[in-house]
Amino acid sequence: MRVDIIGGGPAGLFLSTLLRRDGVEDVRVYERNEPSASAGWAVVFPEGSLDQLAGVDAESFAAIERAGMSWTKVEIRCRDSRYLVEGNRFHGIGRDALLTILRERATVLGVGLHYGHQVTDLADHADADLVVGADGLNSVVRSQQEAAFGPRIEHGSFYYGWFGVEAAAPTFAYIFVDTEWGLFQGYVYPSGQSWSSLIIYASEETWQRSGMAGMDIDESLRFCERVFADHLDGRPILRRGPAWTKFRHLRCDTWHTDDTVLIGDAAHTAHWSIGSGTRLAIEDAIALAAQLRAEPNIPDALAMYEKVRRGRVEQFQDAALLSERYFDTVGRYLDYDPIQFAYQLTARSWRISYGDIARRDPDFIRRFNAWFHSRATGTPTAIAPPPVFAPAVVGGLRLANRVAATVPTEGAGLLIGTPPVPGTPAAAVLAADRLDAELAAARDAGYQLALLDLSAHAVADLLAAPPELPALRAQWPEDQPVGAVIALSSGCDTVAGTEEAVALARAVEAAGAAVVLLRPSADEPPRAGQVLQVADAVRNETGLAVVVEDGMRTLDAADTAIAAGRADLCVLRFDESEAGEA
Repeated sequence: MRVDIIGGGPAGLFLSTLLRRDGVEDVRVYERNEPSASAGWAVVFPEGSLDQLAGVDAESFAAIERAGMSWTKVEIRCRDSRYLVEGNRFHGIGRDALLTILRERATVLGVGLHYGHQVTDLADHADADLVVGADGLNSVVRSQQEAAFGPRIEHGSFYYGWFGVEAAAPTFAYIFVDTEWGLFQGYVYPSGQSWSSLIIYASEETWQRSGMAGMDIDESLRFCERVFADHLDGRPILRRGPAWTKFRHLRCDTWHTDDTVLIGDAAHTAHWSIGSGTRLAIEDAIALAAQLRAEPNIPDALAMYEKVRRGRVEQFQDAALLSERYFDTVGRYLDYDPIQFAYQLTARSWRISYGDIARRDPDFIRRFNAWFHSRATGTPTAIAPPPVFAPAVVGGLRLANRVAATVPTEGAGLLIGTPPVPGTPAAAVLAADRLDAELAAARDAGYQLALLDLSAHAVADLLAAPPELPALRAQWPEDQPVGAVIALSSGCDTVAGTEEAVALARAVEAAGAAVVLLRPSADEPPRAGQVLQVADAVRNETGLAVVVEDGMRTLDAADTAIAAGRADLCVLRFDESEAGEA
């Protein structure tokens, strides 16, 4: 069998090694650049990714371990604060060094390496049994069969540049610098060599206000040296190749035809902020080699490769999109206390829970709990329970903890839509078309919070707060809060959907609400977690207290949301048999 691999990056080279080791007779790699061409700065392997590589090729793994550097701590620098948080193990290595290791390994195994070879026509590879597109985001293989692969590319809104600094960073550092032109973000991480990688990130608004839009590359780097002067210790920013661009998100309808397949960035991209691009490329190579080894029929092997890989890749793409959105909107959180800002950044991908952080860095969580509880009670303490058990004040209503329940639940901080019980505040949910009658009944029953139910309306249909809300505020006791229930539908987590929800929340707040309960729509419910994503924006862009109902069943899920400042209270779902014991 002959396999032609177009692209000599990590995915293509590692695949060639695995195929030759598996006995494929003729494996050829075609790379447009020469081996001496610079290949960027450092790449990162998150914890677990190198373990998979080690399992299939111990020699490459050992060389990568020797040539790079590992770390577990992450430093977060914002304004005048610096926090170190223990996290996953990462391994950084210069991309040139990685390619040298993979190239030498492929050479030893007899791969035919053709450098300085620009592929322009796939017809030149018609004699190959299989053509692999490993030629990156600007894939020639994909573009020449665009109708078959169905690529879709969307551009991010921020500018970024991938640079170097002549200093050996001891660990990964997130740097946030507030300037008169806007926020600049920097990400410094080790390479295992005398230099470190530096990624600079700035919004379109900051890009224009600062004048960077009119600067040439060298001018822009000298400008950024001044912006990050307190963090670079006078060292210049180094560049290789193009400087500034906006991230391109690539998804394809399919990754294969009967005799052609895409891997790595030729098939999919994931925002660099989760550091998984090289990981996904290597995993693609491992998965494709495994399917070709197991299935002699090439079309069947390619179909199985995509079947086993697509779900995992899309999970990473979704996590990367959330991480990108976090950094795009991080200005919301700059006024957080430094320890909460550090916690939230650590949990930004929404795949890391409070419990995960507690296991990785128990001392950080101990200090975080003490800070959170001290802030909630006004009494300093060194030892405190998790955030969900801290008291809360919602529109002047004092709650013993941050658990809300929609069925009678002993120990909950707030009951919603259930009869009041002594010692536990309760919220009445009132229908707009029966407001007068239900309002009077709620007052008589002893409810302390009144929520106007807007859940029958789509957010997009509520261009402003309904007139019943000011009426509710006027008739409800002045010393007790009122609010609204808003139901969110599928698609609420998009940028447009989130902006609509925030706009409605602001209108509700202007009409006198102090609280909003966000819950899934009964007709078109969003996926789990999407209501919480909107809650994060509403809570941090308005003055409302936010109660979120998003299918949570564990205290860890509630702690995760509350600790990150995504919600004030969380509705926990208990089985009815458990509710009285919770």
